[in-house]
Amino acid sequence: MKVEGATDPYPLVDGARPTSSHYGRSDSLFNFYSADQSDGSEDNVPDAASPRRGTRPPAKSSGACVHCKSLKVRCEFSPGQKTCQRCQAGNYECIPRSRKKRKPAPTHEDLQLRAHQQDAQIYQLLAQFDTLKANNRIRDRMTRTEHNGSKRTNYPDRFENLARGDSPTELQVIAAFAPTQAHEPDLPRLTPPDIVRFCSLTPNEIDDLFTIFFERINPFFSILDQELHTPAALIWTCPFLFTVICSTAARYYASRPTLYSSAQDFARDASAKSLIEGPRTIDVCQAYLLMALYPPPKKKWEEDRRWILMGVAIRVALELELDKPLPSCGERESLNRTRTWLNCFCVDGSHSIQFGKMPMIRLDDHMALHSQNWYCSSQMNQPFDVHLCAYVQIIVIMARWRKEMEGNLRQRIRDGFNVVKSAIETEESLDREMNRWASLYDEQYSYNLLALAICLYRGDTTRLITAYLRLVVLAAGFQHAVRHTNLTRDSEILKRSIDAAKSVIEVTVKRLYPTGNLRYAMEANFVYVSFAAAYLVNLLRPKFLHLVREEVQRDIVAIVTQLVKILASDKVALDGRHTPLSIRAFWQTLWLLTKWRHLYRRGNFHQSTQECTTRHQLERVILGQTSAIQTPRRVLTRLRTALTTWIWISV
Repeated sequence: MKVEGATDPYPLVDGARPTSSHYGRSDSLFNFYSADQSDGSEDNVPDAASPRRGTRPPAKSSGACVHCKSLKVRCEFSPGQKTCQRCQAGNYECIPRSRKKRKPAPTHEDLQLRAHQQDAQIYQLLAQFDTLKANNRIRDRMTRTEHNGSKRTNYPDRFENLARGDSPTELQVIAAFAPTQAHEPDLPRLTPPDIVRFCSLTPNEIDDLFTIFFERINPFFSILDQELHTPAALIWTCPFLFTVICSTAARYYASRPTLYSSAQDFARDASAKSLIEGPRTIDVCQAYLLMALYPPPKKKWEEDRRWILMGVAIRVALELELDKPLPSCGERESLNRTRTWLNCFCVDGSHSIQFGKMPMIRLDDHMALHSQNWYCSSQMNQPFDVHLCAYVQIIVIMARWRKEMEGNLRQRIRDGFNVVKSAIETEESLDREMNRWASLYDEQYSYNLLALAICLYRGDTTRLITAYLRLVVLAAGFQHAVRHTNLTRDSEILKRSIDAAKSVIEVTVKRLYPTGNLRYAMEANFVYVSFAAAYLVNLLRPKFLHLVREEVQRDIVAIVTQLVKILASDKVALDGRHTPLSIRAFWQTLWLLTKWRHLYRRGNFHQSTQECTTRHQLERVILGQTSAIQTPRRVLTRLRTALTTWIWISV
C-alpha cells in the first residue's frame, strides 16, 4: 500500500522499474565501487568474466607503523614511497602494524590436561600441609618424651636431623635390613617407618622388640608366624604391622621405658594412614587385631577404640576371603590365612558374648566348624595352633547356646523351654569339650618339648576362658532362677556357678601366676577373673546371703583377698596404668582387708551386711575405709563406676 507523501526509493525510468545495474547492484547483496568508478560508464562495470565480481581491492594497512606508533604519531609518506618519512630519516625499517593474532580457543583435551595439572598441584599442596601437621605432631611427641626421659633441650635440632633421613641409627637400620637388590644405584633410597626414624631404633633394639613379641605376646594370641613375619620383611612390605609389633612389645621393653607412649602414637598414625590410603592385605588385618587386643590404657571408656579396630580387621578379613582356600599361595601362607581367620572368628565371638552384641562373622562358619584337626594338617603348624582350634570349638558351643536364647524367650518359656536346664547342659558340654582338648594337649606336648613351658601356660589360659564361659552361661541361668523359682542353698545352678567362678580365680592364682607370664596376658584375661570375683562378691549382698553357707562365705573372702594380693604383685602389674593394677585398686578399696574381715571376725558380718539394706548405705560402708590408703579421687570415681557396673548388677 502506498503511503501519501512518501517518496519512492526506486523511481520509474522510461516507464519501467530500473534493474540493479542502474544503481550499482550486482547479484550479491551489496557491491561498492571506488570514487573513480562512479561516472556510470560501461567500462567501470565489473566484467562478468572476472573471478570475483565486486571484490574490494587490497588497501594499505591503516594506522601508523611500528616506529611511529611507539612515538604516538601518524605516518607521513612521500609520493611513490613505501617507507614513511620518519623511518627514512631515522634509518628504521618501516614495518606496518598488523592486528594481533587471537589466541586459538583451547580444545577439550587442553582443558582436561590443565584440570589434571591443577588437581595434581592441589594434591601436592595438601600433601605438604599434611606433612607439616605430621611433623608438628612428631615434634611435640619428641619434646614430651624428652622432657619425661632426659634433660636435653635441643628438640628442634634433633627433629630436623632425624627428618633429613641421614641419622646414624637410620642408616644402620637401612644397611641391616635392606634387601639385596636395594643396594643397586638405580633404585630409589629406602625410607624406614617413622617409629624407626624418630624413635631412633637401632637394629639390635628392633631384634629385641621382635624377640619379646614372639616369646611373650604371640603365645597368648598366636596370630603371627615367626618364619614369615621377620623384621627384614615387614619393615619394607608392611610398615604398619612392623610398627604395631614394635609398639606392642615396647610395653615390656625395660631398656627404654619411655618408648611405649611415643611408639603407640606412631602405631595410631600408621593405622589411620593404612585405613585411608593403604592396601588391604592380610598383614593389615593382623595389625588391626593386635591393636584391638593390646590397646594403650585409657582413662575413660569413651576413649576406647578397640571395637572399631576389631571391626576394621574383621571387615578386611571378609574382603580378602580368608575363610576360603587360595590355591595359588604356598603352604605356609595358606596356614597364615587360615590362622588369621580363626583368630578373627574367636575375637568376634568372644567380643559379642562379652558385650551382648551381634557378631560380624556367622557363628556357624564352615571353616570354624570343621577346624578340629587343622592344628595337625601340616608340618608347618605352630605348637599353639592346637589351643586355637580348642578355643574355636568352645566358641562354637557358646554360639549354639546363644542361638537357643534368641527370639521371644518369654513365649518359649511359656511353651516349655527351661532356661536353667539349657544352661546346665551347655556348661556340661563346655566342661566335656575342655577335658577332651586337655588330653589332646598332652599328646601334642610330647612332640614339642622345646616349647613345653609356654604351651602348658597357653593350655591353662584355655582353661581360664572355658571356666569364664561356663560362669557366663550359669549366671544367666541363675538370673532366671532367682526371678522365677525359689532358690535354696542346695540348688544345682547355684553350686555350679560358684564352682565355675572359683575355677576362674584358682586357674589364675595357682596356675598362671607362678609361671611369671601373667603380666604379658591380654587385657581380656584380667576382665574374666574380675567378673568371676564380682560374681562371688555379689552373692554376699543381703539379697543372696541366705543362699550361701558360712564356710562358702569364708572361702569367697579368702580367694578374693588372695587375688587382690596377686594383682598387686610386681610380677603382674607393670605400672599404674596397667590393667591388673587398676583392678587391684578397685578390689583393694572394696575389700581393704579390714572392714569386712573385721566385721566377720567379730561374728557380726551377717548382721552388719543385713543392716545395709540399700545400695548407697553399703557403698558408704565400703568407701568409708578409703581414706586409710589415701585413694585419689579418680580411683574413687572408678570405684563407684565399677560398683554400678559389676557388683550392683540386678539379678
